[in-house]
Amino acid sequence: MATKQQVRAERIAYRRHLRTTAPHKRALDDAIVRNILSFLDKSGYHGNIAAYSPLPSEPGGPHLLDALAASCRTLFLPISQPGGVLAWAVHSPDSLPGALGVSEPTGARFTSGVLDSCDVVLAPALAVDKRGMRLGKGAGYYDRALSGVSTPVYAVVYDDEVLDAVPHDPHDVPVSGVITPSGNLRLG
Repeated sequence: MATKQQVRAERIAYRRHLRTTAPHKRALDDAIVRNILSFLDKSGYHGNIAAYSPLPSEPGGPHLLDALAASCRTLFLPISQPGGVLAWAVHSPDSLPGALGVSEPTGARFTSGVLDSCDVVLAPALAVDKRGMRLGKGAGYYDRALSGVSTPVYAVVYDDEVLDAVPHDPHDVPVSGVITPSGNLRLG
């Protein structure tokens, strides 16, 4: 099996390629947003939701947050803290660039315990396997945040990022399912 670093390098190269085909990436991101909204409707998830602010290379595109905010009561977004810890704040138009270049909300901050108040957590990933193992960028922020959380977690990825197997370590936290441009799938 390939190492985490090898799979990350492959997935990052794939996403760089997607960015060179802007209309295609936009179509994939639009499909992801539609599928997320459909998933939320079918699941009745319109209370609190936790998600992420997509970087230009990440699934979801620039319209993801507005679509989510319009479809739920409260949208929580992550804030990178020292030591690889995520705090969470309520999405608002007032955001600032964070430590990792990700747009982060201002306002009151909550620990990852707030995730247990959510209907679902939508997590970024570079790849997910059919057992629900999620491969992130390698800093472990989400594994720490999701450890012990009982809320369903769905990774948001492109179709080509759902793999047969993803290398993982004992501390890696599996996800409940995945949402792609083609739809959603319960895993594990």
